Amino acid sequence: MKALEPKHLLLVEDDPILGEGLLISFRLEGYQIHWGRSLEEGKKLFAENTFDLIVLDIGLPDGPGTELCRLIRETNQEVGIIFLTAQTDEETVVKGLELGANDFVKKPFSHRELMARAKVHLRTKHPPSKEINLGGLLILPEKRQVFFEGNEISVNRRQFDILTYFATHPDQIITRDQLLSHLDNDGAIFDRTIDSHLSQLRKILKTNSVTSFQINSIYGIGYRLEIS
Repeated sequence: MKALEPKHLLLVEDDPILGEGLLISFRLEGYQIHWGRSLEEGKKLFAENTFDLIVLDIGLPDGPGTELCRLIRETNQEVGIIFLTAQTDEETVVKGLELGANDFVKKPFSHRELMARAKVHLRTKHPPSKEINLGGLLILPEKRQVFFEGNEISVNRRQFDILTYFATHPDQIITRDQLLSHLDNDGAIFDRTIDSHLSQLRKILKTNSVTSFQINSIYGIGYRLEIS
């Protein structure tokens, strides 16, 4: 059997103790990892290599990590970007998400949490097109059907679109604007209706005993589907 190619990861972090620890943790998980200790080093490494995932500190000594995120998104929309930050105020998080970050991990954090989030982003880089499996839930995009433990769950068009979007972006922060942009293909959905659609969807999932994940609200920012 052919061995799987290792995943290539770029870590940009100026703290030598944290960086060294993450370097060891990621290597033990089988990643090929490059470590940049500044914004300029991160830029250089990204320009010279191809990566599957970027783990990026916001507070770097020679400039904000958001600058590297912006540069990456100018040429690459696919690679996952996880921000490491001690700043979790609404303005910082929203700005990072608008620039193209996929997730935030607040300092201090456990290496186990970061490893789990990294695996989630690598798994969902190329989401399946024919069916989606999530905690016992089966979604068939082509037929627009939802099943849980073999029983079909009745959802309307909006609820199906919302559920499918979250199911293909598990454990990622989704802003209201991102969700609106995904749903509003006919000009018939507004910001104030998002919470109503989500509330109805949550009730349907609860009624059908779907407890393997929750779609949680993140105050002032958006939502995240969290797997139990």
